[in-house]
Amino acid sequence: MPGIVRRRIGALLVAVSVLAAAASAVGAEMQALRPLVRAGEKAPGFSLQDIDGKEVSFRPGNGKATLVVFWSVFCPTCKEMVPEIDGYGTRRGASLRTVGVNLDGKRFSNAVRSFLKETGLRMPVGLDDLRNDFFIASDPYGVEKTPTAVLVDGAGVVRGAWAADRIRDFLANADAIVAGLKKGDPPRK
Repeated sequence: MPGIVRRRIGALLVAVSVLAAAASAVGAEMQALRPLVRAGEKAPGFSLQDIDGKEVSFRPGNGKATLVVFWSVFCPTCKEMVPEIDGYGTRRGASLRTVGVNLDGKRFSNAVRSFLKETGLRMPVGLDDLRNDFFIASDPYGVEKTPTAVLVDGAGVVRGAWAADRIRDFLANADAIVAGLKKGDPPRK
C-alpha cells in the first residue's frame, strides 16, 4: 500500500508542477498583451518587410507626423476604409506620412499583392510577422480589431487611436486633428 500511495503522490506532484508551469507561461503571455495605445504614450517603432522583401519601417520621433494603419485583406471594413485612408494621406502630401501594416502575414502575401494592385495604394505596406511568439508591430500597439489607425506626431507621441468603425470619426475630422499637430494641441484621449 505505501508504494501505491507514494506513486500517486508523485504523480500528483508532477501534475501540479506541470499545471503551475503552464499557468506561469500563460500569465507571462497575458502580461505581454496590452490595450490599444492611448494618446500621450510614446509610439513603438517597428521594421517589417513588404511583399517584395523590402524594408518598411516606422521610427517615431523623426520629426514627421505619421498615420499608422493596421489592416487585413479579409476584413470587409478594411477593404473600404484603407483606400480612403491612403487617399487622405496622399492629399495631405508632405505634412503626413502614412504607413500600412498588414496583419495577414507572409503566407497570404498573394492576397495582399492582389489587393494592393486592385486598389493602387500608395502608402508603404509592411507585413506584420511573429518574433518570439508576438507580432512585431501590432502587439506593441495593442491592436485587436481591424482596421485600426494610430496618429503619431513628429516627436513620436501618440495623438489618437481609432479602431474599426471609429476610423470614420477620424476621417470626418482628420484635417482638424492633423492641423492640431502643428499647433501643439494636446493629444486626443
